[in-house]
Amino acid sequence: MGRIVQSYFRRLDREATAKNAELVLGDYRHRHQKARRTEVAGLKSPSMDGMPRTESIENLVEGKIINHLSDQEFATKVILAIECIDDDEQRHLLKLLYIGAPLSVEAIQVRLSMSAKTYYRVKEDALNAFAEVWPPAPSELLVYLTQNGH
Repeated sequence: MGRIVQSYFRRLDREATAKNAELVLGDYRHRHQKARRTEVAGLKSPSMDGMPRTESIENLVEGKIINHLSDQEFATKVILAIECIDDDEQRHLLKLLYIGAPLSVEAIQVRLSMSAKTYYRVKEDALNAFAEVWPPAPSELLVYLTQNGH
């Protein structure tokens, strides 16, 4: 009797995993724009004039920097995860869908010379590939089927 090899890939719930990846990627443009706030705000180092100040409980500048880094780190992780996808077509599709200026599905299909059926197949494959490389923290995107198939 031969060995039974259980592949995690075969147990992957591709539809649920793709939906999770789509949620993360759909947040990219918003978080990328928020990360650019410091460019507009002109965040600068505090000036030291020697005058006594009352102690504040909260450091608002530090809070702004932390929030900025969180959005900037998110945007950077998304780009790095996309770049880690081996398939050029999948990588390009995700960039057109989520990173650059918004395009219609039809415009993307024309740019990539894809039929509607091919587009949706490549999109699901690309979203699953993204989910596989996305770090499990802050959120795991992969969803596995249980033994009974659900």
